[in-house]
Amino acid sequence: MPSTHISPALHELRAFADGVTQTLGVARGLIEAGRDLDLSGLEDQVGLLCAKALDLAPAEGRSMRNDLVAVLARLDALSIAMVHARDASPHQRPWPDTPYARLRD
Repeated sequence: MPSTHISPALHELRAFADGVTQTLGVARGLIEAGRDLDLSGLEDQVGLLCAKALDLAPAEGRSMRNDLVAVLARLDALSIAMVHARDASPHQRPWPDTPYARLRD
């Protein structure tokens, strides 16, 4: 019978992936609500998540697939929301037209 033991590293990484997924969902909601959003540090968090997944034993790394797919799906949804916000006409934008608020390709 295969072991169902989850290593502490895998448990921590799943919790981290869940936190990143939730953060991306909140960011999308804020963008869709027309709020200014500072996404600095997000790339570092996603990069750290990927690096830690690569550090796992191969079987544990494969078990992270669904968690990483969830992060990717939320990241894609955030990207789409940002494009829609960027493309909204200026009079529909609830934020000022400043360099900080503009979203670029």
